[in-house]
Order: sequence, then C-alpha cells, then structure tokens
Amino acid sequence: MAANTLAPSGFHHTRQWGSSPPNYALEYRQLTYNYASNVAFGDPVYLSTDGYVKTVANGGTSIDGIALGVEYFDPNNIMSGRYRPAWLQPSGLNSATIVEVKVIADPQAVFYVQGRGTALTVSSIGKNFDIYTGTSGAPVTGSGLSVCALDAASGSTTSTLPFRLVGIVGLTPGFSANAPCIAPGYVATNDNQWLAVVMNTHDLRTRVGQA
Repeated sequence: MAANTLAPSGFHHTRQWGSSPPNYALEYRQLTYNYASNVAFGDPVYLSTDGYVKTVANGGTSIDGIALGVEYFDPNNIMSGRYRPAWLQPSGLNSATIVEVKVIADPQAVFYVQGRGTALTVSSIGKNFDIYTGTSGAPVTGSGLSVCALDAASGSTTSTLPFRLVGIVGLTPGFSANAPCIAPGYVATNDNQWLAVVMNTHDLRTRVGQA
C-alpha cells in the first residue's frame, strides 16, 4: 500500500488519558554538562542510575518522560539566554554548569508520534512498541526538533517495551486526523501512520527503585 510522507518529529503531547484536564506534569531533570549525545525537542528520556537523564535508545526498557528543551548558562554565548529547544553538545561549559531538562513526566500523558513502517490496525491497540533505531537524539538540522519515530514492526506483548499503543489517528475514535501535527492529505490506512501512545515503562509505575 502507498505510504504517508515519512517525516517523524518526536513525541507531541495531545491530552491526558481518561480526558482529564492536562497539566503536562512538567518537571525539571538534570543532564551532565558534557553529555555526549543530542537531546532533541520531543525526544524520550530515561532516568539513569546516576540521577541524570539520557536519551532512550532502541531496546531501552525505562522512560522518564519527553524532553521539551534545556536550560543552562553558556559563558561563550551570554546573549543567548538560558533556554534552548535542544541539547546539541555545546563545548566549553564549566564542569560546575547545571543543565536542566524540561520533561513531560506525567505517566497518564498521551502523545502523538509517527510510526515508521507498515500500517497498523485496531488489533494492535494495547500492544507495546519500541522506538525506531537511531532516531532518539537526532534532531532536524538547525531546528532542534526530534526525528524520533515509533517502530511499527515492533508491536508485541513484551512488558519492557517503552510505549503502549492506545489509538491510531484517523482510525480510532478520539484521535483526530485534524491534529496540528498531521499533514493535510494524510491517509491513516497507509504506511507511516500517526499513532497515539502512552509511556508503558514510566519509572513512577515500576516497582523497583533506581540502584
């Protein structure tokens, strides 16, 4: 079958599960001053055992939330302010620099994300999914926007996969194809669908604390 345009842009908050009023549960986490990977706007992040967040990779089994930019003081660019939509591994930061990451940490938050691959049907709702290899931490050049996608072929009952599918945009009630991030002409039954997910392995839902 034909494909929708593949242009993933990370995870977009759309509403709360159960239709409760959204509060985003925006939390501040910390990133190491010399973290050697990008953290794009809309990337999933997890809480590492050292207390700092890192980007979720394919095969990751824990998630803390979705990153919405970082705040830190850059002495090499004092006119830029503190907020930046993405962490792009700046150089020259002092080891005492505190880097804060804004994270949507609500385990009830529902996100839209583009699935990469074959179109799913309603029979896939309730299954767990991984992200597509290599997309977390890879922002669109010059924008800082995530290019993370969901791996549409990874759906299974595996409990450690980070996301749970709760809807398919345009195919299931409550998930409208008129959402702002959906391009005109989008066909929900073609490949590369837009999907609605919640965080399946959120660290507040697990019963084992950080080591």
